[in-house]
Order: sequence, then C-alpha cells, then structure tokens
Amino acid sequence: MTYKTGVAMPLEFREVRLPELWQASRPSEPVPAEFAEGHIRSWECLHDAQVVGHCSGNAATGEVLGLSVVPAYRRQGIARRLLAVVVAWLRSQGTERIWLSAPSDPSRPAHAFYRAQGWVPTGVRENDAVEILELLAPPPLQATPAAPD
Repeated sequence: MTYKTGVAMPLEFREVRLPELWQASRPSEPVPAEFAEGHIRSWECLHDAQVVGHCSGNAATGEVLGLSVVPAYRRQGIARRLLAVVVAWLRSQGTERIWLSAPSDPSRPAHAFYRAQGWVPTGVRENDAVEILELLAPPPLQATPAAPD
C-alpha cells in the first residue's frame, strides 16, 4: 500500500474483538447479545498502531453498519478493502440482502464511492439526506453444457 506521498505504507487489517472491547470499556455492563453471539462483527485498518479505518456489519439484518476512514488516508483503497471484507463475511453467513445507509447528495464522496463498488439505490430514503443502497448478489455460476459425444 502506498500513501499519498508515494512512500510504501505498511497497513494492518484485522478483526476487532467486539466482546472484549465492550468489556474493557464497560466492565459493569453485560456484552450485548449481538456482539457475544457474533451477529455484529467489525474490522479495522491500522497504520503505525493507529486505527485509520473501520467497517462493521450485522449478519442478522444484512446491514453494513458503518464505514469510515481518516481523511488523510482516503483514496488509498482502505475503504474498498474494509467494505469487501465485511461483505464477504456477510455472504459467508448466508445473508441474502446486503444494504447500507448512505448520503443521497451526489457532491458527497460516499455517493460516488458506493456506486462505483456496485451498490444501487433501493428508492427508500431515511430522510432527505440519506438513502438506502443495496448490493446485488453476483449472478450464480451457470454450468457450461457438455459437448456432444
């Protein structure tokens, strides 16, 4: 991975252990069932031990709950990779519909980003500024007919 200066940038992508993180930050509160049962999982990107991006998903609902990259690290492929990891996990869990909330304003970078990744508007809006996008499943592989003998 290269940073905007053209210098190689070592990045680490890893899963966040949400139950452990919850217990460390809220020791007197029980871990939410969604975390404990693994329905919600999250991944992060680190540079020099600092979190520079993260993405989470909920296998029970199919929602990508959030995707964020520190502004200085944008346009380096971090968001694309984090989103791909979460989508792959959601699909591995048998999630049929994968969706997210995104800005509906075309001047916002996220608007073009999601569409470039294959997300399509559903026509549903949470409000004037936020719309629901869905990632259509790739078409199933079709078997090639065997050649006649």
